[in-house]
Amino acid sequence: MKNNSGNNLKYYLELSKLKIMIPVSLTGFTGYFIFNPHLTFNLFLVSTGILLMAVSASVLNQIQEAGLDIKMNRTHKRPIPAKNISMSGAILFFLANLIAGTVLIYSAGGFRAAIIGLITLVWYNGIYTCSKRISAFAVVPGAVTGALPPLIGWVAAGGGIWDKPIIFLEFLFFIGQIPHFWLLILKYGEEYKNAGIPITGILLIASFYLIWIFSDLLKNEVNAGNSRKYSILLDSYFLLVLILLISDRIIT
Repeated sequence: MKNNSGNNLKYYLELSKLKIMIPVSLTGFTGYFIFNPHLTFNLFLVSTGILLMAVSASVLNQIQEAGLDIKMNRTHKRPIPAKNISMSGAILFFLANLIAGTVLIYSAGGFRAAIIGLITLVWYNGIYTCSKRISAFAVVPGAVTGALPPLIGWVAAGGGIWDKPIIFLEFLFFIGQIPHFWLLILKYGEEYKNAGIPITGILLIASFYLIWIFSDLLKNEVNAGNSRKYSILLDSYFLLVLILLISDRIIT
């Protein structure tokens, strides 16, 4: 029995994709913190709620694409296509995370923040997941989902939806998501085929460096071997932005 319980936990952790979802939660944390730079209990409740809602979106995506996942080498060992987790078990796990995440965001961040969280899930699992089967340009609406978690945190802390600082941060993440998605397509394309804030100076230097590095995409072919380099650069860039924003609010 212990072995089965351990295996079940392992498979549910795989289904959760925590390595990807924790950074999503961190962007929500940043959105909250740059508006209210205090380590409050509500901050951690909202961040946890964003994490749970991100997990629910990931699980629903894997439910939606179980038929496609089983056809690709990269995804056929995921818990649902490998039958390590039943479809009914995955649906219950999705609902549990969705409800818990929504309740946490609503109780600690208010109605508007919870609604933005639900809109993010509908956008990702409805518009993006469906449209990406039609066109690679689905990454454009898909990139919106990367811009919304910081907004959830900002609004939960008391900020307005149209405040300039959060619009800047959303735009930053929106732009960055597009090459990130396209790098995944370049790396796994054959398988898919078969199946106004301070510290501007530092940000500008990092941004221009990133643009210079990515200019190679116009001259050289990107393949599965070197696409990882570009993915690491993008992830490092966003991590730098989050660290700088949080540090700036601590200092000021």
